[in-house]
Amino acid sequence: MKKIGLCGTGKMGKAIGARLIEKEYNLSIWNRTKSNSDDLIKSGGKFFKKVSELVDEVDIIIVILGNDDALKNVYETETGFKNCDLKNKIIIEMSTTSVNYMKELSNLVLNQNGSFIECPVGGSTKPARDGQLLGLMGGKKSEIDSLDFLFSHLFRRYEYLGEIGKGTAMKLAINLPLLVYWQSLGEALKLTCQNGIQFEKALDIMIDTSGACKVAHLKIETILKAYNNNLNGSSTFGLESSLKDMKLMQDDALKHDNYFSIVSEAIKYIEKGLDQNLHYEDAACTSGLIPKNFN
Repeated sequence: MKKIGLCGTGKMGKAIGARLIEKEYNLSIWNRTKSNSDDLIKSGGKFFKKVSELVDEVDIIIVILGNDDALKNVYETETGFKNCDLKNKIIIEMSTTSVNYMKELSNLVLNQNGSFIECPVGGSTKPARDGQLLGLMGGKKSEIDSLDFLFSHLFRRYEYLGEIGKGTAMKLAINLPLLVYWQSLGEALKLTCQNGIQFEKALDIMIDTSGACKVAHLKIETILKAYNNNLNGSSTFGLESSLKDMKLMQDDALKHDNYFSIVSEAIKYIEKGLDQNLHYEDAACTSGLIPKNFN
């Protein structure tokens, strides 16, 4: 069986790593903070202090990191991919970044004789743990097809979209309506509150109608906690990550001489949350904050 490397043991990386170990893959791990990998190490994963050491050990490397600074650590440092011989190695890049930077990462890997598959993912930690993610892929189709044995353990569905960059564009497009939804729901609930309708009742009715998105029912508790000023920092996708993705959407629009009005307005609410130090609260919390706490 192919040896798999994993760079990044944040919430998503841990879930993917646990899934791979469950499926009896030989898993090697790198993360800037070793303690984040403790659970995977206890389950049989082997930790490496340097990316270059992990590269020497494995055939396929999955990278899933939270931001471009973290990606630079893996790709562009002295012990990163840019100084490794990547011949016969396949890099599967699952992080969400810009279209342009995804292309730069691909070129870096190709220049080091490696293979590169773009694969930002849709889904949170539970689908990741259960092998039910959505994979949005760019690169050489023949290389993607050759890894069906692996992808069948990670994804409920994976789609080949073409050249590098298209997977990232699709991921941002999927995230866009959901991320702006929470702000629109917040304004809808504010409309009900300012007309004297009890917040909990209005939320219950919204969730039971076409006014709710597909996952809204999963966020009722978060929205109620936000409204009642009882947030606790628990989230699978926080406001800080939301802002990062929304700015990527905004930047991509500007790159094509377009302007995303809805995204730009929704960002203002996210920034209000960050001003209140709610960086790691769930993105859905704005639905509860807007009616009561945001003017």
